[in-house]
Amino acid sequence: MGSLRIAHPSRQPTLLGLSFLHLFNGETLMTRSFFSMVGIAGGIALVTALKIGGLGFVNQTPEILVQRETSSDQPNVLAQMGGMGGGMGGGDMIYSATSANWPAPKLLVPYEWSKANVEVPGWLDGAADAEANEREADIRRRLDKRIDLSLGKTPLRSFFQTLSDELGIAILIDEKGLEDETITPEDPVMAVRTDTRARDIIRQVLEPLNLTTVVKGEALVVTNKKNSANIIRYYDLSFILPNNTVTNDLIHAIETLITPETWVNSGGTSMMSMVGSVLVVHANEETQEELATFLREISKQDPTNLRPRRFEE
Repeated sequence: MGSLRIAHPSRQPTLLGLSFLHLFNGETLMTRSFFSMVGIAGGIALVTALKIGGLGFVNQTPEILVQRETSSDQPNVLAQMGGMGGGMGGGDMIYSATSANWPAPKLLVPYEWSKANVEVPGWLDGAADAEANEREADIRRRLDKRIDLSLGKTPLRSFFQTLSDELGIAILIDEKGLEDETITPEDPVMAVRTDTRARDIIRQVLEPLNLTTVVKGEALVVTNKKNSANIIRYYDLSFILPNNTVTNDLIHAIETLITPETWVNSGGTSMMSMVGSVLVVHANEETQEELATFLREISKQDPTNLRPRRFEE
């Protein structure tokens, strides 16, 4: 059953006094005269048609709840008229839908897609990129290697040459990116650490300089944070969450705790979206690495405790 509540000031609505009522539980006021937009004749014709059609709202007593059958997921006629009036009046009329006025949305009806009987498209095959992707994945794995490093004041270039030799990876310095931060490859840095992941040593050296790294073109590129382009990664949350009930909580926690200044809601460029159980994240390398660490920690928690937050009614 659909429902419509008509609220009006102390007098009953009449044909000439219709300023298109106070619709939907009194929450939205149509502030412009309906007849001023469609004309007296048009208004009379429309109201008469609605009355004949069985809606019978013209003579309703204020605050009377009128029940009518609804057979579709579309808003009722009065809601559609509100939208139509907004279009005809160039934004003069205001309508705000609420959950009390609109039927609950339904999921799309699923139907099968038929695949064309042709070769797998290149973008899906990915064979051409497979080797490059594996080499870049190997660079990320090598950055997790724990190393000892004892370097006093040494040029930034020499620091990365030492790491390149230790880890067996190619490291490139974006000199233009450094120049934007008024830094040169010859500026001195210090790094004295034992049994520490290489990526953590790099981050501690580069953070004060507003520099970062990104794995790109089968190499580790040193650049500034502005030039560290976003990359897309995919995280299937079915491996760490029992169901989808806490995904909103998870996304809120990520935007609050993981490089919060980089997300679109805070003026940055990082974004994320859910596709089924897969969290698709468009962010820079540093954010992706912190996010992966965060999700690993979530995976260690008791699944029975990963329930949606409850609020007092």
